[in-house]
Amino acid sequence: MSAEDTPVPVEEGEEYVVDVEDIGEEGDGIAHVEDFVVLVPDAKMGDQVRIEIDTVQDEFAVAELLEHETDVE
Repeated sequence: MSAEDTPVPVEEGEEYVVDVEDIGEEGDGIAHVEDFVVLVPDAKMGDQVRIEIDTVQDEFAVAELLEHETDVE
């Protein structure tokens, strides 16, 4: 079974609103889209941010922080 057998729920160029749940070893924010790890440089834990996916790897993606979101109800 290869990594290609597992569908990745994000695509390059797609935008998402995510909650930054943790900070990685190199200081990037860590968020998830359908349990898939997305690294968000310049984000802080607890931030809700709009992101655009830059690169997608087998086990994680890296996104650009577009803007901080206000409380959404």
